[in-house]
Amino acid sequence: MPSTARDLYNLYIRANWGFSSTLSKIRGFGKHSPSLAKKQKVPGIDAGRFNDSVIAVNSTFLEVVDSGNRWRGIHSTFGLMGAGPLLFGLGVLLYILTHKSGEIPLPIIIFFWLSLFILVVLVLPVATTLVRWDMFRKTHYPIRFNRIDRKVYAWSQDMGVVTMNWDDIHFYQSKASASEERRGMGREEVRGYVKDADGNIQHHLVFFKYEGAKMMRGTLEIWELVRRYMEEPDGHIQAYRVDQRVLALEGRREGFFDSLVQATRVMADSPIFQVVFALMVAWAGTGRILAKWTCRVPRWPAGVEEACRVAPDDPYVRNRHNERPLKAGEALWPLFCFLLGWAEALTIFYFLFRGYF
Repeated sequence: MPSTARDLYNLYIRANWGFSSTLSKIRGFGKHSPSLAKKQKVPGIDAGRFNDSVIAVNSTFLEVVDSGNRWRGIHSTFGLMGAGPLLFGLGVLLYILTHKSGEIPLPIIIFFWLSLFILVVLVLPVATTLVRWDMFRKTHYPIRFNRIDRKVYAWSQDMGVVTMNWDDIHFYQSKASASEERRGMGREEVRGYVKDADGNIQHHLVFFKYEGAKMMRGTLEIWELVRRYMEEPDGHIQAYRVDQRVLALEGRREGFFDSLVQATRVMADSPIFQVVFALMVAWAGTGRILAKWTCRVPRWPAGVEEACRVAPDDPYVRNRHNERPLKAGEALWPLFCFLLGWAEALTIFYFLFRGYF
């Protein structure tokens, strides 16, 4: 699957870096890609787990969130940090070139125009891409696994809603160390691809990923949950009985405390390290809150809702409406880490810039 100019346009102009076919195509297939059999459980994984990925469970479908949801908002924070000074610098340059050009030597004027060109053509697109990476799009990109019609319905950034046959998807583990991965980060995720009648790759997507200490084990626990749900007669009952909370995302934006919980967990699984990385929690939490509240909630098309209609008397329904609320400790601890991180940031800013005020 060689990349094309359209793929680069999708990445760098439209900023489709999230759950998209373009990004998976650019990354290609890794060296370590063992297949995952749908009829066999993963060795070493005793049961499926939600792992902050499941939105809703019932006897008709299992809905999970896109693989990049845990990182949502982090890239946009970088973009906002760069876009502000960049726009200020562009304004200063434009003012000098339009009002002070007669007082400045010609070589300096040429240098200013060259700097303006570089900022507009090279730097500004990168900053806006980072901002649009997570902001001004969908709050999340859900995937529905329908055990009745054996279909998979997936929201994608660059394709809209994609419909695939569960039996046609070839799932595999995608692993790469930081040195092997071109992004400079390790990769441990479950991907899937669908071929057309001619044997060409039609869809290639990252389905499951877990950001945390368990890494691939956490990812495979999500896969095992979905595999059992789709393949085993009591898969919907097993999913219903998992002792983890579903995400409160069905038909709504992520709440303030839910955003802080996700930002805290993505930085560290241990409460001790969450305090140590409080500054990063504040950075990730702020970006996540801004990203979620600038995005639109995804709405499934009427045809998908009809295919995924849940029986009124279904006893195995779990979603945000009947899930237990966050306990006090579950909500207050991320808030403490978030406020502590902001206190650390303001203290650092004070000592860095106190001489200027």
